[in-house]
Amino acid sequence: MAIITISRQLGSFGTEIAKKLQTELHCNYLDKQSLEAELVHKYGIPEEKVERYDEKKPAFWDMFSSDKDHYLHFMKTAIYEFARQGSCIIIGRGGQVLFKDIPGVLHVKVIAPTELRIARVKTRYNYDDRLAEQIIRHNDHDRSGFHKFFFHVNWDDCSLYDLMINTHFLTIDASVGLIKEALATSGIEEKSSEADSKIKDLCLGQEVETSILYEEKIPVHFLEVLAISGIVTVRGSVITMEDISRCETAAQKVPGVKKVVNELYCIPNAYGMT
Repeated sequence: MAIITISRQLGSFGTEIAKKLQTELHCNYLDKQSLEAELVHKYGIPEEKVERYDEKKPAFWDMFSSDKDHYLHFMKTAIYEFARQGSCIIIGRGGQVLFKDIPGVLHVKVIAPTELRIARVKTRYNYDDRLAEQIIRHNDHDRSGFHKFFFHVNWDDCSLYDLMINTHFLTIDASVGLIKEALATSGIEEKSSEADSKIKDLCLGQEVETSILYEEKIPVHFLEVLAISGIVTVRGSVITMEDISRCETAAQKVPGVKKVVNELYCIPNAYGMT
């Protein structure tokens, strides 16, 4: 099993590289369209909310909206469940952050000089120079803002990636070859069993969060769920002692949970109560 996350600048040929790589590796492929379908049809998130947040910098007032938490939770759930199915390529959506430090994952970013990106966008969409540049600047701004808003990271931070590919001179074929070479020489594919276990834990943690927040609708502040081999640790704060017990019960009922370590604490006035 190998997971490849591909981040890309608009006009860098990152999407084209990802599609050709998927064809040659015969693995699953998650992009904007397939993720949107999952979020809308499986998790019931309205299309307008998916479009509002997908790789975009949210508006200032979104900082105070519960919609962003709802979107992020189910986006992570969908991506982790997708990765659990086996070898795959994940395009954008913060994959380099969601799978950070997970064995068996290769993080790639595809870039190109701004002038070349503008020329490519201009040719592809028949835009003039000014509009093509505006589109490039806006897209960079949105993707950077998306990562800052949801993951608190700098999208341009090179430490987030294992391989940076500049398509100034490199062709799509050459770029695909570099990624395949990195897979072959890095030992990533030999870590498949460890990767399977880690991703299973991530999925279980998301299921427990879903049970507590979205099925039982228990008001937990700063909920954090850590799952390791079926042992689930739940952290955060609630406003009543009863909610602590309710959270533990909600976690225990999730299939795959062997034990719940309850580290929740009660702060009666956490939500303005006295």
